Amino acid sequence: MVLEATVICLDNSDWMRNGDYTPTRLEAQHDAINLICGAKTQSNPENTVGAISCGGKSPEVLVTLTGDLGKILSSLHGIKVGGSLDFLAGVQVAQLVLKHRQNKNQQQRIIFFVGSPITTSKEELVKVAKRLKK
Repeated sequence: MVLEATVICLDNSDWMRNGDYTPTRLEAQHDAINLICGAKTQSNPENTVGAISCGGKSPEVLVTLTGDLGKILSSLHGIKVGGSLDFLAGVQVAQLVLKHRQNKNQQQRIIFFVGSPITTSKEELVKVAKRLKK
């Protein structure tokens, strides 16, 4: 049983309106988030999960780290689809959320759902990957 603090970053850009997954990509993403959050919180009672929406004008923290599955699922219902995905800003906000976790013994995890093209340059992605590796 590993103690984990997990932040789930979801894509709510215009690309998530596509119906290639039933009924839409956004609804399929909600189902996956439900399964992941349930598995994380049931594996250890001290595990915490947070949620961030990374589409639109800027990333928005929907729920800070919590063990309450109901809070996370209720925050997903108010998400509006629109704008474009900002991958780098989403990763940076997720890092900030994990930095301010209460239990410092928890291992940090970021799960990022991406359903749209990433427009950032390769150099910036490598820089972020090196920072995440530390």
